[in-house]
Amino acid sequence: MLNNSLIELDRAHLIHPVASYRGHEQQGVRVLASAKGATVTDASGHRLVDGFAGLWCVNAGYGHDSIVEAAARQMRDLPYATAYFGLGSEPAIRLASELADRAPGDLKHIYFTLGGSDAIDSTIRFIRYYWIAKGQPQRDQFISIEQGYHGSSTVGAGLTALPNFHAGFGIPFDWQHKIPSPYPYRNPVGEDAATIIAASLAALRTKVEAIGPDRVAAFMPSRSRVRAASSCRRKAGSRPCVTSAGISISFLSPMR
Repeated sequence: MLNNSLIELDRAHLIHPVASYRGHEQQGVRVLASAKGATVTDASGHRLVDGFAGLWCVNAGYGHDSIVEAAARQMRDLPYATAYFGLGSEPAIRLASELADRAPGDLKHIYFTLGGSDAIDSTIRFIRYYWIAKGQPQRDQFISIEQGYHGSSTVGAGLTALPNFHAGFGIPFDWQHKIPSPYPYRNPVGEDAATIIAASLAALRTKVEAIGPDRVAAFMPSRSRVRAASSCRRKAGSRPCVTSAGISISFLSPMR
């Protein structure tokens, strides 16, 4: 099929996430045709460096024969197996074991999801279930960080502190709260790492007190904001604080 025909079919039928629909209709889609290593090639033959690694999920790169062969073998043997109803499969069980061996501390149980947004939604469900099981159902408030990213599902996008993910969607919800980012670039408190950390911790304590220490379910910084705070900590020589206002707060950074 000719490239321009694909562009017209895309324009007529395919909805693209995180896009300006009118702008996309005018510009047309760039059709990706193949990939190898860290590059993708479009239908016009232009090679592009895939800086996004797919969508942060092609960390091994494209075109590895060993991965292709393993995927083909699995498609022949058992293309799908649910973990519902007490069912399992060898690849999922062995992968969970491998991940548990590599995880720090006592993180020994693995829950597989479809992607980052699904992981965030699942995390919130686990946390809510935990507090209800502990007899504290009132702990239903979540705190995230401005400019942080937690996915594009309805619940995850509410924790995502980016205005473009909120406008027109009726989010964030009233149980989703934000504190300023510890990102060092143009931070209003200045460039000193210790000052940035102190301001961030003060903002977290203030927010917890405003919500009510017995209402907070979890503090959920995103990976990008955690890296920014880690940079400050290394410069300041301090350790991260995961408690505030006298209560323990879950420090979670689900990854894609």
